[in-house]
Amino acid sequence: MKTMLLTGGTGVLGRALLPALEGRADMRVLSRHADPRPTFRQGDLHSGAGLADALRGVDTVIHAASQPSRPQTDVEMTGVLLAAAREAGVRHVVYVSIVGCDQVRAFPYYRAKTQAEALVAAGGVPFTVVRAAQFHEFVAFMLSRLTRAPLLPLPGLPLQPVDVHAAATQIAQVALGAPQGRAPDIVGPQVLALPELARTWADATGARTRVLPVPAARRFTPLTRPDLSGVGRTWAQWLAQEATRPNPYAG
Repeated sequence: MKTMLLTGGTGVLGRALLPALEGRADMRVLSRHADPRPTFRQGDLHSGAGLADALRGVDTVIHAASQPSRPQTDVEMTGVLLAAAREAGVRHVVYVSIVGCDQVRAFPYYRAKTQAEALVAAGGVPFTVVRAAQFHEFVAFMLSRLTRAPLLPLPGLPLQPVDVHAAATQIAQVALGAPQGRAPDIVGPQVLALPELARTWADATGARTRVLPVPAARRFTPLTRPDLSGVGRTWAQWLAQEATRPNPYAG
């Protein structure tokens, strides 16, 4: 059984990854602060403090930690982790990225993801980059904020959101396997335009907003992969089961 260290273990994806790997790997979770739980290891991705101890005996690192509000910090943390992983003799780094990030230069966070991918590829540790589409949970969180307005103009941006638990299952399989450089992208089963996502979200939650579709910028089309078979629940299925429950992105 492989020993794995997971960063971002308390985040939305991290909380889905842990049960996906339960009984299949000896899991450790990196935490910046001391935590009494036996699976947690203290380490700081900013300074590197504690990483040597946290990585001792680790075969595979799953790097799922991110800071969207501070994109450049995301890149810096990845570099710190890679240096420590290389020193510790880690045999596989799995980096979780975003579908189409290298094609969407307008978003600083997407640019940072692309930079971090390049760091991972040049980091001197066998690696796999696996890109996932936006999670249903994230799309719902953003829509919950946008649909507070009575009139909501939205571009016809196509998205292919995926259930975070289905994505976690796929990422777990990548982590359990051998390094492959780039793994297939992970997307949901449907491509839906943002106005349709908003309209169905409003219907499911009772939000009183009128969605006004406007033309989408062409540069955003790489956020989908309709050539791939999607995984997990459709958006409609997810809404029927989860729309009125607390959203994990809401804190």
